[in-house]
Amino acid sequence: MKKIVIAGAGAYHFAPAIFEDLFVRWRTPVEVWMVDSDLDMAELSARGAQALARAFGCEARFYYTTQLRKAIFSADAVLFCADFLDEAAWKLDLKALEDVGLYKQARLRGGIGGAMQTIRVLDFIADMAGQMREECPDAPLILCDSGYGGVQLARACECAQRFFGVRTLGVSGTTEQTKKRLALYLDVREENMEIACAGLNNFSWVTVLRDQKQGVDLIPRCMKEMREDSREALSAQYIDWYGAIPAGARVMHYELLPDTENSPRKTVLLSGVGLADYELRKRNLALLTVHGPLTPRGAQAWGQIRTSGLQSARPVEILRALWGEGDCRAADLNMPCDGAVEGVTPGRFVECPAVVTARGARGEAAPLPVELHDLLNQLSLTNVLYAEAGATGSRQALREAMEIDPALSGIDLLYTEGVLSDMMEAQKDRLKRFF
Repeated sequence: MKKIVIAGAGAYHFAPAIFEDLFVRWRTPVEVWMVDSDLDMAELSARGAQALARAFGCEARFYYTTQLRKAIFSADAVLFCADFLDEAAWKLDLKALEDVGLYKQARLRGGIGGAMQTIRVLDFIADMAGQMREECPDAPLILCDSGYGGVQLARACECAQRFFGVRTLGVSGTTEQTKKRLALYLDVREENMEIACAGLNNFSWVTVLRDQKQGVDLIPRCMKEMREDSREALSAQYIDWYGAIPAGARVMHYELLPDTENSPRKTVLLSGVGLADYELRKRNLALLTVHGPLTPRGAQAWGQIRTSGLQSARPVEILRALWGEGDCRAADLNMPCDGAVEGVTPGRFVECPAVVTARGARGEAAPLPVELHDLLNQLSLTNVLYAEAGATGSRQALREAMEIDPALSGIDLLYTEGVLSDMMEAQKDRLKRFF
């Protein structure tokens, strides 16, 4: 019986697929530790999963806690799922940057705001990876991010694998979210649309876009309509610059690039779920626990849970493949570059379609325009340097990352260092590696 730790057990986007695959599809004999900062959510997740296991004849044991350190010992795998942003810290970033007139640097991914967000998140990732290295060194770590939780997935993967030696892969919902956006924009049924995306996490691009029913390549039409649509000025700019359609639930690539007149005055914080969604999830977990998934009320609750999350991102499929229990394909896998994404130095984490087997991940070739190659390589190096800074507390690595960060182009480096240093000082309780 394998032991799996789910850190972020109440994750709105990933937990339903994890529960369904473990206890309904494959009925895996497993010991599961549910870890969540919300103890009620951790308990309800454990009890709801237990109800599924009982109903479908799955041999499983369940534990729940708020303490990740308590759960990781001798784990066979760790799944980390992120949904929530540290809003208090974000508000501190926003105020500090507005006070010095750099409100456009209040970002989650690039620039000064992205640097702060990175080192806060990586403080936790480094703690987790360090503990895994000591207590379960052979366990794979699967990092899952929906795009709403403020985790820079490539930087987190680089931190865990490159600097702590933990075998790490990342999963996102980029392709599924892009498909929903473009199906609505082009008025094409989602089930008829074939799509693939590749690049870097939070900087991914559409490489395939087809109407399978009509047998038509939709990329030329999409590019034409975006160029003529005033609402898509930012997409049109990137299409003209790079010859590719930006992927994602909405266009956020500007966070990693220098400002232009089309960049938003302030960054747009995507809100995937709200407190009401989480309260509904808790209510449905309670109903599932009490009634089980085979009664009308329990089945309705389970149906609402399983259809509210991402459908294409399946972390358990990846685990099974790594354990030699069947190969799988992932639409958006963050993995060390093996040549699938041209222009990026091998070994740096990229995001692309991939096949996972017991031998590891193999990326599928992603034909991106040559205009993107140098930029992707520069951003991937930026990710490595930010990961080093977050993993080690190195201010030298942080300075080197800022020096080549495209989002900081045109801003004096010494001034940037001073602003960031003041922001770090104000949040030193969240940045123990630097203090």
